[in-house]
This record gives sequence, structure tokens and C-alpha cells, in this order.
Amino acid sequence: MHDDSVLVAVETALRLPAYCTCGTQLSLNTHDGAMWLECPAFDAPSHLPDGVINFFRELAHERRHVIDLPEVETPMAA
Repeated sequence: MHDDSVLVAVETALRLPAYCTCGTQLSLNTHDGAMWLECPAFDAPSHLPDGVINFFRELAHERRHVIDLPEVETPMAA
């Protein structure tokens, strides 16, 4: 995959360090068909149910959308 818009979005997102409100530097991650700058707390393990921990993480930590990733075309079988 080579898409200049993705490269430009990543370079722009990483140009200056970004920090969560908790003080941790945001890192670049991909999930849900998009690229995000987000606090590492979103990847931390937890014993709480997913819905509960995600709610609290959204309240206390930062996640910024960078760009939606383009669909990858798969070649058709002959």
C-alpha cells in the first residue's frame, strides 16, 4: 500500500510530540480501519469488563484520529 495522503497525515501527526492529559506521550496506533494518536493506557491490560474500562479510559485519556486507512484491494483468484 502506498498512499501519499496517509504518509502526509502520519508525518503531520508526528511532527511535534503530543501528550495525554495524564502526561504520557501519545503513540501512533492502527485499529478500526483508521490511524490514531493515543495514550498507551488504551492498550494496557485490565481485569474490568471491556465496556467499563473503555468508558473510564475515554474520560481520563486522550485519543486523536489521524486518518482513515484506505481499503486494501485483494486480487481475485483466477
